[in-house]
Amino acid sequence: MAKLTEGVYEKYGVSYKTLTLTDGDYALTVTPEKGGMATSFTKAGEEYLWLRDKNFESTDRPRCGVPILFPNCGKPDGGVHHFGGADHPIEVHGLADLLPWQVKSATEDAIELSLTPNGLTKFVYPFDFALTMRYTLAGNKAGLALTVKNTGDKPMPFSVGFHPYFGVTKLENVSFDITAATCSENAKGDQPAAPAQITLTKKEDAADSIRLLTGVKSPMVLTDSGNGHKVTVAFDEAAFGKGVLWQQNAESFVCMEPWNGWANSVNEDGKHETLNPGESKTFAWSIEIG
Repeated sequence: MAKLTEGVYEKYGVSYKTLTLTDGDYALTVTPEKGGMATSFTKAGEEYLWLRDKNFESTDRPRCGVPILFPNCGKPDGGVHHFGGADHPIEVHGLADLLPWQVKSATEDAIELSLTPNGLTKFVYPFDFALTMRYTLAGNKAGLALTVKNTGDKPMPFSVGFHPYFGVTKLENVSFDITAATCSENAKGDQPAAPAQITLTKKEDAADSIRLLTGVKSPMVLTDSGNGHKVTVAFDEAAFGKGVLWQQNAESFVCMEPWNGWANSVNEDGKHETLNPGESKTFAWSIEIG
């Protein structure tokens, strides 16, 4: 059984409380105040996640760790959602990763965090909701499960996803074992069939590279020949049917992400989740390192 410890992260003049589950050589750290996200996953002290220097400590969107994406994945067309005949501006990837989460419970079995609406969320997303994020650790496998509940009196549209940043030596050393129906660089238009071997390569004319996948089968596996790291992202295929591979040329990470909607999905009929009043749904996945 994992052990639970409390700690403090201090750097660049800020201080965040942390919660860490440890099981043998493996340790998973969560930082509730920073978007409720996982910020470290280590094997014998060797880090598998990636923190962007100074970004984690700032008030900017955390482009590091394992951000939680809700109520949208990406940025909708025009940067707005359309609800009830009105336009509501929304940030890329929504609001969950921008807000401090509350600790619901923290034991050796699991860390559970919660997020509920406030004035800011109501302005950008006019719905009543309750989010519960549950983290577990069993050996080299971290479990992550987000439960979304509609606590309001009207149907609630949304998409969810996760944006894990995995540290790598360099992109040329990374290979993927992923099965998907389609693979493209743009979610709009016809989606070409995925090749037998899905790759992610640097583009000379762009600062980053991306692959958008549909019909993704669990698991997605990343291997880095430079450091010997292997990362397996397994997920509930009924909850997550899409995947994203992404990197920035100047940084030493690769994101391998389970999503269930594209950037504009909340605005498009039949392309997002909808919960009726009182309903809830859980989106479960895991990260295994070795």
